[in-house]
Amino acid sequence: MGFLLLAATVLGLASNSVNPRGVAVVGNYPRIEYGPDSAVVPPSAEPGDPPFITLKQAYGKYHDPGTIFLDTRDPDDYRAGHIKGAVNLPFDWFDDFWPDVEPLLDGDDEIVVYCSGAECETSLYEGRYLQELGYRRVFIFYGGLSDWVNRGFPADSM
Repeated sequence: MGFLLLAATVLGLASNSVNPRGVAVVGNYPRIEYGPDSAVVPPSAEPGDPPFITLKQAYGKYHDPGTIFLDTRDPDDYRAGHIKGAVNLPFDWFDDFWPDVEPLLDGDDEIVVYCSGAECETSLYEGRYLQELGYRRVFIFYGGLSDWVNRGFPADSM
């Protein structure tokens, strides 16, 4: 059994070394770094998704009375802390929360969806779904609550 594992490892490394698209076994791998002037975009983003916005853009929209922030996380996470003034519309319970949230949305309002941060994709999924429902001014703040709080921006129940 050990010989088989050793042979497979050697064969895999040899194949990788001659492949022009091989993966570096040792090296400096790129880190994704972003700041307030660059939007976080997940690898699962697709053409046609609502636009991803930067922390700086999200903060600018926060001060616009024609913008509503939707927190896509579950209710317990929302209660533990959220962007000040955001409305909870958890993606996993969308149908349960939608009747209370829909009247708050005007067709002319901008909608910013967010979740925990770059490790959470519910903002992406909810942004897509809102777009399917006909909302055209949907933006995804993929940096989410973690980036918002790290900058000291207004938050409730933190």
